[in-house]
Amino acid sequence: MRLGGTIILFYPGNEVIQNILSYINILEKLYVIDNSEYKNVDLVNQIAAIDKVIYLHTGENRGLAERLNQATELAIDEGFDLLLTMDQDSYFEKGIAEEYVVCINKYESHSKTAMYGVEYLQRTSDNQCSPIEISELITSGSIINLQLFPAIGRFDDALFIDLVDHEYCYRAIITGYKVVKFANIFLCHRVGESFKGRSIKTFIVTERSLHSPLRLYYMIRNYLYVKKKYNTAFTREIKNQRNSILTRIKNGLIYSNNRMKLIRYIFRAIDDYRRKRMGKIVS
Repeated sequence: MRLGGTIILFYPGNEVIQNILSYINILEKLYVIDNSEYKNVDLVNQIAAIDKVIYLHTGENRGLAERLNQATELAIDEGFDLLLTMDQDSYFEKGIAEEYVVCINKYESHSKTAMYGVEYLQRTSDNQCSPIEISELITSGSIINLQLFPAIGRFDDALFIDLVDHEYCYRAIITGYKVVKFANIFLCHRVGESFKGRSIKTFIVTERSLHSPLRLYYMIRNYLYVKKKYNTAFTREIKNQRNSILTRIKNGLIYSNNRMKLIRYIFRAIDDYRRKRMGKIVS
């Protein structure tokens, strides 16, 4: 099966070069789609010089969903069967991307599997291919079965960024296909800005994720949108999303330096959802 890939950029740091090199060997072609309004010319030249890379830039941020659709359509037009989707902050340790491909090639229900994914929260000592049917995957490290993409449909542009991946998984399952994670394949992936915060209950210092008010806006608004569409079929997942967002809001209100802005964006997210203002936020 022919495997292509895409990475969606937004003002990336220099580490993106090494991140790309961690998986470029398993791909025939990598579509690098830059959502940054302005280019870091030196960095872009280094990226474009990597073998197999096709660099694309329009000078505007069109969000994750639209760019995934763009990459998917390019890959289908060029005859690829699978598409690896990556974030700029994610990478595989040596040899892991190759193991991922081996696991997919061994998996027997490929014709019924819409998307493959990996573990990114906790490593396992299991070095054997361990496919698990699940209901959600994150974009980074996932591999889309392009042969099923027309039946499932495009990524939902209304979401712009957050929950784009989960919504696609839900829709794939409702359409009758599987979503599979290989628990033995670990992706090094950062979730938000990491910091150490002290609990107001236990006073214990732990690692936490902190998101900007704008990112929390998309999380809240899109959660309400996805909840309305899928709460009946995916009640447990929607409840977990709610709990996760509440934790992130709490972290923001306690530890952020932009509390007033965060509060404004929380209310705006709810209001925009009610008024059906989706897609990119209008400033």
